[in-house]
Amino acid sequence: MDAQRALRAALAAIDRGGAGVARSDLLTMRCKTLTTLALTDFLLSGLPAAERRFAQASRVVAELGDDDLGARLAYQRANVHGRAGDLASASDGIEAAVARLSAFTPVERCSVFLSRGMLALETGDPDLALASFHESATIAETNGFLAQAQMSRHNEGFARYLLGDLPGALTTMAEAAEIETDFSNAPPLLDRGRVLLEAGLVSEAVEVLHAGARSVTGVAGDGQDQLRAEFDLELARAEQLHGRRDLAAEAADRARATFARLGATAWAGRASLAGLMAALDQQARHRDAGGARSLGHRTARRADALVRTATSLGDLRLADNARVAAAAALFFAGDLTAAQSRLTARTAPPVSLSDELNVSGVTAAVLAASGEPGKARRLLSRAARRLEAGQRGSASLDVRTARSIHGTWLCSLDLRLALAHGAPAVLATLERWRSATDRLPSLGRPADVELAGLTERLRLTYRRIRAEERPDPELERDAARLQLQIRARDWALSAGAGSASGAPIRIREAREVLADADRDLVWLFAVGDHMWGVGIVRGRATIRQLMPLGRVVELAHRVRADLRVAATQRLGALGPAVWGSLRGDAAELDDALMRPWRLAAAGLVLVTSHEVSALPWALLPSLAGRPLTVARSLTAFARRDAGSTSQPGTGPWNVHVSVGPAVPRAGAEAGAIAATWGDAAVVARPSRARLLVDALATPGVVHVAAHGTHEVQSPLFSSVALHDGPVFAHELQPTGVRADHVVLSACDVGSVSFRPGEEALGLAASVLALGARSVVAAVSPVPDAVAAAAMVAHHRGLVAGRSSDVALAEAIVATDPVAAAFLNLGGRFVP
Repeated sequence: MDAQRALRAALAAIDRGGAGVARSDLLTMRCKTLTTLALTDFLLSGLPAAERRFAQASRVVAELGDDDLGARLAYQRANVHGRAGDLASASDGIEAAVARLSAFTPVERCSVFLSRGMLALETGDPDLALASFHESATIAETNGFLAQAQMSRHNEGFARYLLGDLPGALTTMAEAAEIETDFSNAPPLLDRGRVLLEAGLVSEAVEVLHAGARSVTGVAGDGQDQLRAEFDLELARAEQLHGRRDLAAEAADRARATFARLGATAWAGRASLAGLMAALDQQARHRDAGGARSLGHRTARRADALVRTATSLGDLRLADNARVAAAAALFFAGDLTAAQSRLTARTAPPVSLSDELNVSGVTAAVLAASGEPGKARRLLSRAARRLEAGQRGSASLDVRTARSIHGTWLCSLDLRLALAHGAPAVLATLERWRSATDRLPSLGRPADVELAGLTERLRLTYRRIRAEERPDPELERDAARLQLQIRARDWALSAGAGSASGAPIRIREAREVLADADRDLVWLFAVGDHMWGVGIVRGRATIRQLMPLGRVVELAHRVRADLRVAATQRLGALGPAVWGSLRGDAAELDDALMRPWRLAAAGLVLVTSHEVSALPWALLPSLAGRPLTVARSLTAFARRDAGSTSQPGTGPWNVHVSVGPAVPRAGAEAGAIAATWGDAAVVARPSRARLLVDALATPGVVHVAAHGTHEVQSPLFSSVALHDGPVFAHELQPTGVRADHVVLSACDVGSVSFRPGEEALGLAASVLALGARSVVAAVSPVPDAVAAAAMVAHHRGLVAGRSSDVALAEAIVATDPVAAAFLNLGGRFVP
């Protein structure tokens, strides 16, 4: 408001004229003041007020006949129309400015190309955007304009994201953030939030967007309304991905109301689309309820109106996305012909991976409902390959696992269609989607000094936290800040060091692998409100509907909770009750999930879903004493089993033992394991992080007896504690893991946090994803004495020539039921 008052006062002074000032100079000053005043009027009162100022300025330009002044006016008008969402008018003005760059100073030329790039992003032309931002950055860096250089490079990163180069986007944005300026950090935070959403890092995006929104808090009319509304719009998208539909709808409504008040019609349309998507989510959940047809048609009419608005404004991407929303609403209403017509009316390919997968999902749903399931499944198969391609170029476990959120509902639809075609089709579908993000390990990423330094600081901070008698809040805040910095650096380093993918195994090959190993397969998965399973038993593929999903989740939760109590509490008289409850629930799970298969082979390969992850499977009666491997997929198991170079009796093996502090029996455990393996074994004294990382990067056997921590919120910071501090999952990425068999004799490090798409993160999961053939780890706390006895027995079985799953099954039977918390993960190690 102060700026507006000052500009109005300046305009009044110019209109009064001045002695000795030429009329042409007065008119030039009047035009420049009017164009600047138009921007403040837009920010405070909306587009109509700005247009009145532009009309006045245009009459001045016409009177002067000054082409340079006309180019500057066209540029300012384009900026205002762009912010209001009138992209067609904005494009004309920007190109007029680019055609007459001589009218602008070097710093203004940066702004022209920046604006051109931003407009190209809005109109769905990321190639033009990338070129424009690069030109702006070149001008800025040549002239030492730091603020413009930062903004240009940041936006260049955003254009890379739209072109599908997610690691390049994160890298370029990180480089831009290192340029120190006094420029507001709100716009970069907004863009970073958008990129994190596309990456599937939803929780992280929500944090960034809330931080940005807090930086522009204020009152309506303070000039920050547009930016606040843009943050609300992205939060609406984020909350929808989180599954918090009410919060998504509220954020979308706030954004739409603000954009409408500002006259930003296209932006209001995007907010309306976000609200429509939240409404469609609700319809998807209640599609069988009464009134679904009329609700679907009402939603479709709103989407159709949005198509017309977006088309009139030249926003083709918004128009196409609204058509897809209309098609989805009509699908829920059962009007398949109308839904298909909206999909075929689209004018351009989707810009982002998330948009592309959304189009594929809606189209496949319409095809399937129209009696063309074959076409639908072929389309979904292509979508899975597209999701897999979207992982290329990234060596970050964080990014690779997160992006699968965009394929979750497509996988669910694909499975529903596959159920009608029998076990082979279901197994192929499960493998296809699981393999889309099941990347082969990359060892090509170089070590990074900055990341190593941040990790060492975090390790030291944790040591200080654990040395305190009472938690120090400031140290804990330091640790949280360092985790954020480490993750950001990890994302940036992921570019250019991607990992390869492996083709899913065929059913015939799967049967051969399982037969050679004398193993059956059971793969558990959820569809609708039931747990299902597909098995290969006696070489024959079968499918079964097993148990209501709600009951499975309830029983699994109780088993995990009871096992934790049994392992960590002195039960006394409560012992029989706790163990009775635990065994009863385990028996019910066994009756529903395992016994129907009538397992025949010596052992079992089990692939689980997140509802039944981290269970002590050896407590299920039909699995007691049975060799068991919990694998990520059949392909992942076969790859490890067939790729093994080990043959019985081929030793000696390199055996590394690390021992953490404050574990009373760890020293004796390490000594017994070293004595079991003989001269091949080396116990690291003192055990340090670097030694363990190096040992994991070397073929052989690695044993870690230490306290472990599973970080539920930040699973890549799950760790084992050694003498110089914790070793984190994330720091194994540069060297990868080449160890054949890794034993983590530590509490909880076999636990995982799941992201959508059945993507598991945690220490043991990371060790496997980075290349280990097999891992033994516990999914809950295990008393030191039990862990030591079970793991020593396990190593004795290995030395005797037993495979890792057999050795572990025998060790559990020979010690204590609590030892069932230990699982053999990934594949089999055959010494």
